[in-house]
Amino acid sequence: MGQEIKGIVRPPMKMPDELLGQRSQRAITKIPETKVPLLITLFVWYCFLRSASFLVFALIEGLSPDSPSAAFLATHFDPAPAHAPAEAVFFILTILYGMVGWRWLMRDWRARWGAMFISGATAASAAIDLLADSVAKHPADLFPRAHQGSLAGIVLNVLVCCYLAFYPGMDEIFRETPWS
Repeated sequence: MGQEIKGIVRPPMKMPDELLGQRSQRAITKIPETKVPLLITLFVWYCFLRSASFLVFALIEGLSPDSPSAAFLATHFDPAPAHAPAEAVFFILTILYGMVGWRWLMRDWRARWGAMFISGATAASAAIDLLADSVAKHPADLFPRAHQGSLAGIVLNVLVCCYLAFYPGMDEIFRETPWS
C-alpha cells in the first residue's frame, strides 16, 4: 500500500455509502449567484475596450512616431501635458483601464467604492467650479449656455454615484467578504 505519513491516522472502517452521498450532495449545492445589472457589465466591457484602444494608440505611437496618424493621436487623444511622451501615457492608460476593468469583473468592493468616490468628487468639483464661475459673472445669468455641458456632466456623475450607492442588490454583487 505504500508508506504511511506520520501523524495521519486512517479511519477505522470504510465510510457508509449513504453518508458519502450526503457529503457529495452538499458539495454540489452552490450558493445562488446574484444577477449582475446590465450597466455594470457594460462598464466592464467599456473599460476593456478603452484599454485595448489605448494599447493600439501606444503601438501606433511607438512603431511609427513620425506618421500623421501618430501626430493626430498625440494631439487629440493624449490627456497628459505636452512634455510627457504620448506613447508612455497611452501605455499607462492601457494598464489603468485594464486593471479597473479586471477589478470590476472580479466584483471587488473597493472598485465600487472608488468609482463612487471619483464620480462624487468629480461632480462636487465641477459644481464648485460652475458656481464660482457663475458668481464671478453677472448674477442674472446663473447658467448660461456655455455651462450646460458642465451641468450635464455634474448630473451624470451624481447619477453614477447614486446608482452605485443605492441600486438594489449592489451589496450582494460587490461583497466585502465573498464567503458571507
